[in-house]
Amino acid sequence: MKIALMGPQGCGKGTIGEMLSEKLNIPLVSMGQILRDVPKTHPRYTELQKIMAEGDLVPQELASQFLRERVNQPDCANGYILDGWMRKMIDLHYFDPQPDKVVLLNISRQTSLERLTNRRTCLQCGAVFNVKTVPPKQEGICDICGGKLEQREDDKPEAINNRLDIYYSDTQEVLNHFRDLGKLVEVDAEPEPKVVFESVLSALNL
Repeated sequence: MKIALMGPQGCGKGTIGEMLSEKLNIPLVSMGQILRDVPKTHPRYTELQKIMAEGDLVPQELASQFLRERVNQPDCANGYILDGWMRKMIDLHYFDPQPDKVVLLNISRQTSLERLTNRRTCLQCGAVFNVKTVPPKQEGICDICGGKLEQREDDKPEAINNRLDIYYSDTQEVLNHFRDLGKLVEVDAEPEPKVVFESVLSALNL
């Protein structure tokens, strides 16, 4: 099964995606992680870092190239969970096959801002914490690998608001497209992750 997760920044796509990945035994494919993993030797590395730090969108043709390479890996043969890709209708023309189901995780703009400004990411293993809701055992230190936790540049208020503006202006047409196809399910993502996950499973009839 190919499942796409959509929703505003901070809605929990990564967390819910990991939970779905474990339950269904298919990989979580994160566009954000793919782009953050681009090696420094890549000819457009500096450009990509600047774009992401400012909260802007990576050029569509470049992002789609990285994504196609990832989903063509053997571990995606039986399906995958796609986190953070489809924002405009043109994205659908660059990516095939289309998802079997699209899960929209709904939260308010205020919740997005609160969650993201409190988010801290491990520079070493990529683990994510929230200083208010899921704090590390030791401030500034990753529970998993002991790496340093920092606030990503794109998790600062100006970049967050820019990303949210782009999300709300660009995605409605895509959501309507999948709604018309009967592929879209909507879930309230304001509660804690375990509650949201159960709602997602119910919405997907899993």
